[in-house]
Amino acid sequence: MKVIYCGYRATFGAYLMAALHAGIYKGDQFPSSQFIKAHFDICCLYGEQYGNLIYVGLDENLNEIYAMGCNRFFPVIERAHTNIGRMLKIDEELHHIDVSRLEGFLPRFMGFLLACGIKVELCRKLFFWWFNRKYKFFTKMVEWQKRGLKKPKRSSSD
Repeated sequence: MKVIYCGYRATFGAYLMAALHAGIYKGDQFPSSQFIKAHFDICCLYGEQYGNLIYVGLDENLNEIYAMGCNRFFPVIERAHTNIGRMLKIDEELHHIDVSRLEGFLPRFMGFLLACGIKVELCRKLFFWWFNRKYKFFTKMVEWQKRGLKKPKRSSSD
């Protein structure tokens, strides 16, 4: 199975949840400032990529974990991935998770400032503040998503 965390931009909430899911960030331990700075650097480098899958890693069940920026087109991208898989007869199950509503407005604002090359240091401080505020919430959301993935799918004959 491929699990795709989709946010407005791929590198803020989507990458944070994907990294938690893959075990890069340990949910019970808050990451060091070095890890958070590296995450911010990823935001600076890849924040404007929409529609590109960013491979994050494997989870404990060997599901591939990705992050992706969808702008405001999550339902369109989800349907496109699903239908292309059917057309090409790809049996791999895809599980899309929309993170954009969970991240709040601040990542969009920071992304806009970074794209314009304005106030990188201000964005870094905002990012650390945002990360601090969202980490526990996203940890709980990832655990909830992981439990949902482990539930057996109901067959159409039920």
